[in-house]
Amino acid sequence: MGKKVEITLTVDAATLFGLSNPSQDQVDAECSISDDNSGNSPTGKIEDFTSQVYLDNDVKWKGYTSDNGYSVAIDSIVYEPESSDPNDVDFFTVTTINGSGGRSGNATAKVKNDSLLNGKIDEYTINFSVYNQQGDSKPFHIDPKLAANP
Repeated sequence: MGKKVEITLTVDAATLFGLSNPSQDQVDAECSISDDNSGNSPTGKIEDFTSQVYLDNDVKWKGYTSDNGYSVAIDSIVYEPESSDPNDVDFFTVTTINGSGGRSGNATAKVKNDSLLNGKIDEYTINFSVYNQQGDSKPFHIDPKLAANP
């Protein structure tokens, strides 16, 4: 029996916002990702972090920072098609899941109720923005994974 899963992107917002044209490695170093369903990364790297999600259940992404005056908004979740895998499938009915907007927007979507997804891994992109005290924002992205379960 599946359940809803909440994925949290935690950002060292003040440091990341202060970087000028950071590399993806620098972005990854200022971020961590977790979920409420024992997701993990065997290598400790964000691109290897895998959240176990369930068919016909919601997945919610939210941003978090402990830096005063800063906020993190989830702008969109984007499916990354794997061109080398003819059996690659999107876990959701749309390829881009838009966030709810604002300085601390979240994104939510329901995994398709498709048994062909069982055991599949979906690489995807979290597009997010960091806002400072003045309301200025800078966009960033990270690329974790989802694994489908019945």
